[in-house]
Amino acid sequence: MKIVFDTYAWIEYFKGSEQGKIVNQYIKEEIITPLIVLLELSYRANKEGWDIIRYLNFIRFHSEISVFNENFIIEFGKNYNKLKKEIQDFSMADCIILTTAKLENAKVLTGDVHFKNFSETIFLD
Repeated sequence: MKIVFDTYAWIEYFKGSEQGKIVNQYIKEEIITPLIVLLELSYRANKEGWDIIRYLNFIRFHSEISVFNENFIIEFGKNYNKLKKEIQDFSMADCIILTTAKLENAKVLTGDVHFKNFSETIFLD
């Protein structure tokens, strides 16, 4: 199964939290990490003094880093306009993650409540 790890999932994994233990169960799956997730992790690592290089090396080893192509850009615009009408505070980063999952026929592993009602979500409770 393909699984898109969002920022929430990676943070919980690296923290070793109870939710992180659940994330660990998916570490052997085909993991995709969108580039935006790495940017969000970089921000958080800088803010909290984490070793971002160690985390990046781990993520690169265990997942495919997804980047944008023309098809992604087209689908992103459609998805974002639709989702902003339904969920006002749905962020651009969240839409990038969800669009990645849709295009990859994957699930999103997250505890972010914005994703709770999507069929593409494996929600961490």
